[in-house]
Amino acid sequence: MQSVRVAFLVRRVSLVAVLSATCPVLAEAQANDAALTPPATSESDTVDEPCDKHGISTVVRCVFHDLGQFTRGRSRVVLGAGASLTLVSLLLDDRIAQAWRDDDQDGAVDLAEHLGEGGLHSGIPAAVYLIAKATDQTEAAELSVTLIRAHVVSSVVTRSLKLLPRPRPYQHAATPTKGSFPSGHTSATFATATVLQRRWGWRAGVPAFTMATYVAASRLQNLHYLSDVVFGATIGIASGLSVDLPGLPGRVSPLVRPGAVGFSLDLSGSLKP
Repeated sequence: MQSVRVAFLVRRVSLVAVLSATCPVLAEAQANDAALTPPATSESDTVDEPCDKHGISTVVRCVFHDLGQFTRGRSRVVLGAGASLTLVSLLLDDRIAQAWRDDDQDGAVDLAEHLGEGGLHSGIPAAVYLIAKATDQTEAAELSVTLIRAHVVSSVVTRSLKLLPRPRPYQHAATPTKGSFPSGHTSATFATATVLQRRWGWRAGVPAFTMATYVAASRLQNLHYLSDVVFGATIGIASGLSVDLPGLPGRVSPLVRPGAVGFSLDLSGSLKP
């Protein structure tokens, strides 16, 4: 009974550590981004878009620009805070890995595996972009490009660090590109959550970060160490802060009705005049 209580306490501590990685400068980011006004759009923007625009060509053309922003401004503050939390997490890695070890992986972990897939976090914005362009919803298309750009930054940084062959908790050795550090599922979900929170505030940020934390916590069950997850969250937040936001694409509102609980997205304000 005592060992069960200790394991439960360790799990709670590890969840708090994951959540702590989401806190640095998000309030500042919300305050600064709320003051943004929709940028003016001209015909010339569609021809040669600089990186503060959000045409689909910027996904490729602005990779190095966005990677440069990853280590500047608010992203740099997040990286500093996240690196400190990661160092502290290293001291708890083995104990938390033992507490979260479970030979019978449940369905909740399988669900989180799919929710954190990088293809999902780039594929859905890509699909929304195509629909938005087809229906002439410019701002929705631009936000989709922003999400893709944030995910590109997150993926490049995460995959680069995975060249360090850190074994997963169940491994004795690992090969480059498949290392445990950092958690790619965590970085992907936190990048998406950060962009959504910056754009729509905490009405979108709360459910988005709740999902991201759920995915991050699930990675602690047999698959990752706490430090992998904490720095994965750090990369995701810094990536979400490294890209510029487009103008307001609509409104997010709570949705509660019989048989459904979630939030609704109104894109009517995105239509061109």
